[in-house]
Amino acid sequence: MDQLFPRFVSDVDPVALYASDSRTPHPDRPWMLLNMVTSADGATSAEGVSGRLSSPADRQVFAAIRAVADVVLVAAETVRREGYGPPKADPEVAASRTSRNQAPRPRLAIVSRSLDLDFAAPMFDDRPPPLLFTVDEPPANRLAEAEAAADVHRMGTDRVDLAQAMTRIGQSGAAVVLSEGGPILNGQLLAAGLLDEVCWTISPKLAGGDSARMAKGAPPRLQQLRLDRVLAQDHTLFLRYLAH
Repeated sequence: MDQLFPRFVSDVDPVALYASDSRTPHPDRPWMLLNMVTSADGATSAEGVSGRLSSPADRQVFAAIRAVADVVLVAAETVRREGYGPPKADPEVAASRTSRNQAPRPRLAIVSRSLDLDFAAPMFDDRPPPLLFTVDEPPANRLAEAEAAADVHRMGTDRVDLAQAMTRIGQSGAAVVLSEGGPILNGQLLAAGLLDEVCWTISPKLAGGDSARMAKGAPPRLQQLRLDRVLAQDHTLFLRYLAH
């Protein structure tokens, strides 16, 4: 993998590169990092899942970005579509994380208003269990099962108050939160002014169709970004943007 910007460097190590980036948490919340893959024409999924847009290089960078996160934040719809399991880390990455005073692997955090999740799924066997953020009054018939399987936090009326959720995650000791979407969750994070970093993989594929953009819904908010780095491998681009 080569770095194209801010200067050309051949054969870089993505794990070391992303681990060396500075990510200072805010006084009231962790650093919020968003990582998504899209097609060249902006689709976030093909045939309903993002995996059709991925590649070995993308999976390498995906793992490198996950390796810096204390918490991986994801919406329930993405959990269902993508078949999420507990976050993993190979022994070398786990050792590197431990040397930085992080847990050996990230903790999962799920946003769900309806609590429509399979609480028998392997991700709920993880220890500590996933954080689960829902609304003040979620469906009563799902709440008891959710509380038995996850660390449930109720905040927000019509939808989860993500600013409160980030504060709560910060109180748990997390310094870096990685959002893996989907687009509606990303749109809410953007609208709330919570995004500090955007890592965008541009797959060398055209998808067409009616797939959502990287961030959609919620009140629109124009946020200025600064291009920090560009990597490339096998015609795939990996862009790192920082909030201005």
